[in-house]
Amino acid sequence: MSHLQMSTMGKENILEGLKQVRQDKIEVIQSQSLYDSPTKKVLNSSAHQTPTHQQTEIKNVTSKSQVKPDEPMSLTTHGYMALCGLKDSHRITRTYQISETYETVNTSESEGKLSETYSTSQKQPELKGSTSIQSLIKFKFLDEEVLRKLDMGLITVEEVQASISQHIGKPTTIAGVYVESSKKKMSFLEAAEKGFLAKTYALEFLEAQAATGSLTDLATGQTLSVVEAMEKGIIEASLKDKLMEAEKAVSGYMHAGKKLSVFQAMEERILDRYRGKKILEVQVATGGLINPKIGVRVPASIAVDQGLLNKDTLQSLHDPVSNPKGFHNPDTGQKAYYSEILKTCLYDIDGGVLLFPFGERNLTNTSPTSSHRASVVISSRGIEMSAYEAFKGRHIDKRTYLFLSQQESEWQEKSVADSSGSSLHIIADVKSGRQLCLESALSQRFLEMSEFESYRSGLLSIYEIADIIFSRMVVVEDVNSPIAGFWDITQRKRLSVLQGFQQGFTDRATALRLLEAQACTGGICDPSSGEKVTISEALKRGLLDEALNQQLQQFEQAFNGIIHPKTSKTLSVSQALQENLFPKDAGFRCIEFQLLTGGLINPDTHDRVSLEEVIQSGLVDKVTASVLKDEKFLTKSLTCPKTKRRITFREALERSVYDCHTGLRLLEATKIHGYGAKSTFHYVWAYKQ
Repeated sequence: MSHLQMSTMGKENILEGLKQVRQDKIEVIQSQSLYDSPTKKVLNSSAHQTPTHQQTEIKNVTSKSQVKPDEPMSLTTHGYMALCGLKDSHRITRTYQISETYETVNTSESEGKLSETYSTSQKQPELKGSTSIQSLIKFKFLDEEVLRKLDMGLITVEEVQASISQHIGKPTTIAGVYVESSKKKMSFLEAAEKGFLAKTYALEFLEAQAATGSLTDLATGQTLSVVEAMEKGIIEASLKDKLMEAEKAVSGYMHAGKKLSVFQAMEERILDRYRGKKILEVQVATGGLINPKIGVRVPASIAVDQGLLNKDTLQSLHDPVSNPKGFHNPDTGQKAYYSEILKTCLYDIDGGVLLFPFGERNLTNTSPTSSHRASVVISSRGIEMSAYEAFKGRHIDKRTYLFLSQQESEWQEKSVADSSGSSLHIIADVKSGRQLCLESALSQRFLEMSEFESYRSGLLSIYEIADIIFSRMVVVEDVNSPIAGFWDITQRKRLSVLQGFQQGFTDRATALRLLEAQACTGGICDPSSGEKVTISEALKRGLLDEALNQQLQQFEQAFNGIIHPKTSKTLSVSQALQENLFPKDAGFRCIEFQLLTGGLINPDTHDRVSLEEVIQSGLVDKVTASVLKDEKFLTKSLTCPKTKRRITFREALERSVYDCHTGLRLLEATKIHGYGAKSTFHYVWAYKQ
């Protein structure tokens, strides 16, 4: 087992010591013996899982016992006691020998249900090395304030564990591929042999494993050194030299009697800068940079303070000029950063590893028709599920759930004021363009007050709150929806119509027509939340600009009704046309938009009236009726944001998809050069149309 793994296990075990510190509020000396099994699977002891911990406690009551500061496997918390304000009148020294056992999960099916059987590993020889609470404080994994709160009972040991788990326990590198057609996993070398990907691509991913200390045996989930992998026949002898070189990123680069990290080796010019940056990008993506002197994985921000990196290098890791993309997408062959490929991976419960999904089903792709992508598989049974489903089914722990959720989404909270000036709490997913209002979720019982309070106190993460709401929401397809916005196929994100124009997905003339359709059928659509708002509110939210605001006023009137100047009666757009109280071209477009989205709108009730009913009631004259019936009169007034061909509004509706988040229609879109606000010539030309 690598030194990095041992230190990581040491950090996890120190939390057992934190429990005793909080219980006794006395000086504690811990002697921890860590045991490991080659086939272990470490599961977090969250509220959803109960790993077995066997402890043998040997108590020796002494008076002011002395412990050498450099004594291996021991820890004194006298400084911590003073910090907490605890008196030192009498001390009890307790020595703990903690034998931690790790659970191996075997899945079997009985009566159609998945059950879990746990077996406990046998005691293994003692490992060398440990990490003390002081070390965690020294390397900024913990601070003294956290320990003070722990002692006062303001936070739990589980919360402390969660605060450092992102650096010491989250899944690391991509271990192999998952073949979607057969629902089986295989190593990169096996996939290359079977023709799924080029062998050079396979070598890239094996080097990434070696450079993070996680060369993996897929059969067991066990991580091995290059030498061990060679002995087991997992890698070929011809790859030994390249992988041994990559492994120095973990063990260190020896130079002038010193052990150097990747960045330090780059600075000393004993490691090529391009190769070094590629390794750094992988290490940052998989949890942090490795300090080879102590075998600890360090978050990038802390690594800068420790001299394992500098700010310029960190900022340039995803700069395509100074650090070109160093990996190939195994499925498409396109160049990519490791972090980009990592976000498309599945977590295999059987081996506790990440797998790249290979095939045409595009399992891990997000889409407007599915609120969650598949993120977790049980490869031995061919079962696929979302991260939240796996978490609620107790197949994965909270740590893994949060890691996978962060690959798929990026939730952030913001406060906004509603029309009455009251504060609303909005959580927004930067990646997908979704928004949820917590107050609305509470009022609709998608969220309980107790859950909201748990979120406020930090017991529930923002990802859990979002998933809880989604799991209870019932979204109905809005058959009367106009085109509410765009779905960016590349970034897999929702965009408003204005954003679609500003970011180069469509021309302004098309954007104007789509917004006209929204304004005359119920309001400007916000695809992030599903709300339909007035033009003035849309302007405040950035869904419109000032020019569009002016152009859409009469279309909003078509929805609310046109006031007759003499009788003060409220007229529908068709009635206003007959009275010559509405511009003819705009009026015809309003009628077309309303009829194609469900019927002409009665401004008094906002009910829909079918074309047949409109004709029978005499709301339109015979000439207008014949025009509306004949599809050949429908103009190709839009440019399809995906194909860039001219289409009618009817065709746009037919090509749209219903968004599972809002029930509104979205059009798939791709970017084209020359569109958008950056093209002044096109902007002026489109604006005049």
